[in-house]
Amino acid sequence: MFNYPVMKNKFFLSFILSFLFFFKNTDAQNNTWCTVMMEGNDAQTYKNSLDFPSGFIKTQWKAGQSITDLTFGNGEWYIVTGKTQYSNQAYYKDKKFPGEWIEKKWKEGFDLTKISYGSDKWVVVMSEGAGLTAESWGKRNSFEEIKEYIRGKWNDDKYILNVAFGNGEWVATMAKGVDYYSQVYNWGAEFPAVWVNNKIKEGKQITSLAYGDGMWLVVMSQHSVARNERYIVSESFPEGFIKYQWNNGKRIKSLIFNYERDLSASFDEYFNAGLKASNDGNQDLAVYHYTEALKINPENSKAYNNRAWSKYLNGQCHGALSDADQSIELGADQYNYHTRGAIFSCLGRCREALNDFNSALKLSSKKDGYLYSDRAKSRVCLGNVNDAIADYDKAIALDQNNSAEYKAYRDKLVQKQKEKEKPTITWDYPFNPFVSSSESSYKVKACIHSSSPVVSMKLFFNGKTFSSRGFGVDTDCTESINEQVKLKRGKNELEIVVETAYATVRSEKRIVEYKPGVGGEYHALLIGVENYDDFSINDLDKPIDDCEKLRNTLVTKYTFEKEDIHLLRNPRKEQILEKLLFLQERLSNKDHLLIFYSGHGMVNNEIGYWLPADAKKDNRLKWFSNSELRDYVNSIKTQHTLLIADACFSGSVFTGGYRDITEFACAEMDKVPSRRAMTSGANTVVPDNSVFFKFLIKKLEENDQSCLSAETLYTKVKPAVIYNSPNNHIPQFGVMPQTGDEGGNFIFRQR
Repeated sequence: MFNYPVMKNKFFLSFILSFLFFFKNTDAQNNTWCTVMMEGNDAQTYKNSLDFPSGFIKTQWKAGQSITDLTFGNGEWYIVTGKTQYSNQAYYKDKKFPGEWIEKKWKEGFDLTKISYGSDKWVVVMSEGAGLTAESWGKRNSFEEIKEYIRGKWNDDKYILNVAFGNGEWVATMAKGVDYYSQVYNWGAEFPAVWVNNKIKEGKQITSLAYGDGMWLVVMSQHSVARNERYIVSESFPEGFIKYQWNNGKRIKSLIFNYERDLSASFDEYFNAGLKASNDGNQDLAVYHYTEALKINPENSKAYNNRAWSKYLNGQCHGALSDADQSIELGADQYNYHTRGAIFSCLGRCREALNDFNSALKLSSKKDGYLYSDRAKSRVCLGNVNDAIADYDKAIALDQNNSAEYKAYRDKLVQKQKEKEKPTITWDYPFNPFVSSSESSYKVKACIHSSSPVVSMKLFFNGKTFSSRGFGVDTDCTESINEQVKLKRGKNELEIVVETAYATVRSEKRIVEYKPGVGGEYHALLIGVENYDDFSINDLDKPIDDCEKLRNTLVTKYTFEKEDIHLLRNPRKEQILEKLLFLQERLSNKDHLLIFYSGHGMVNNEIGYWLPADAKKDNRLKWFSNSELRDYVNSIKTQHTLLIADACFSGSVFTGGYRDITEFACAEMDKVPSRRAMTSGANTVVPDNSVFFKFLIKKLEENDQSCLSAETLYTKVKPAVIYNSPNNHIPQFGVMPQTGDEGGNFIFRQR
């Protein structure tokens, strides 16, 4: 470990004269390190160690220094720390690139400041206070693909921060908010010293270095404020150069080590090293050795095939395909056809995989068991299960060493075939799991589909077999049930059991609740959405709390029963629709329904929407529109339905303006069906900390009238909201158009 200052200039004077200016040796095969140093006076430290220096990092963080550069070279980690503007820093290392961790830290206000790869691990450093905006990262399987990614981000006015290569993949990070305004890069098998020197004369400086896949990449940028810079390309780590430049007012900016091959090594040595690394499970190292072997003999089919296989085992199927194609072009055999078949399977191209496995089997003299096993997997992908089972039988017979594995796959397929032959039971009446009825007689109807003959079929009613004269057959069913059952008071349970020669299947149970002569019950659907899957939609704090407060008030003060109040916390759109369908099935034309929504609202093309938890800001697929809501309200045949919406732009539910409602006596209003809505505002934004809800719940709790109409409630809430909201928001009340309103009003009745 070295700290500035460490040496006096005199000692290094003769040593440093040879590279006081830019080192111009471009023989990349003999050069392994590139070190860039720039003008600066802040304290700086670097350390090299065989193990990742996590303890050193913690010590430096405590001393007020942050990670400024990190690289792996010559079998060791090299880390540079110094004084920065960063207020906080974190790092993560793993064999898998930590994309999810990056997303998490972005949400916490961190920026991605360094990416490196070494010792079979990715290391990502993120910092607070870096001053970056609109940051993004991309990971690609080839250099050509990462160049395309960079070009696309340049078009978005972003600049390269960092490029790294590891595990056969390129990663680039780009952002706005950098301190440079123009950027170029160069690449090639040799370090582009002449190009770098010319760009320095033009006023550009090195801002990123990378080496991978036998290629140097140098990024240079025009800084807003130029800072004097020196670099060296050297065979060994330039410890003396660093010390000298430290003493001359410069600090380490970038370090990079290239993994150049040993020129004395032969093709066979690299090829055999690749075999050993692959057998040891180190596919990244195997890819490196095969790459070096191909530099010596670029026409070797086996090296391309083996590199393709190592990339495939690493999950880099796109990158592996071109190697497999090249191997087959140079000399087709059973092995490279098998390799490409496995890659096609990985890519989901099952038909092409099957063709390659067929070709491999034609070229194979031994007809190895693994060829039949892998062909079976491609046939499963294509749905040819019977042929796949036959292939597994051949694999089991040919390869006794792996027969247990093949037999396990085969048995799973046989079991799946049996499961396909299981009958399916579809309920027509009752369609939903829970329904209610005011009539004692209920029609039960169900359809059974079965590819195998049905041995027996039973309808269980309240746990006992239902007796009848037999079951019928609909034209589109294998068998069907069409019966009339006599309900008992309360809940009645229905279940169907179907038996074939291969399986016995029980249906989902259905509950029919019989309430003779009962009507006018109060039900509520309370929807609170505060946490959104889409990070671009701001989360809210109060909706679920508001729903719970409203539920408590409705149960304790008014004639709502707890089991008749349905509270959806952060529901997805599908869950909202399922609950509305449930209410449609259960409620009668004597019942009363209150729907309350608290969450984000949007208006697009004059159409209002609620945003469920799975809504995407830039995609309306999961938005819940007012027109959808009106259709569901119209389909729920209650006596009265009242919607209360506490959301931005909620007033759009009225579409055609707001109607004044004349107040009548409760008894009169209760006789006439109504579909009314009360909203926290018109087509405007309303605050998260809802003034509207504050006074809605207050007026409901203060009410001392046994009969409180929705209209009267509104007249109490409206002025309180107007006088106490920061932007004079005006709550709205009126008829929901095209939903069946006939002029009545929703009545809150005290207990």
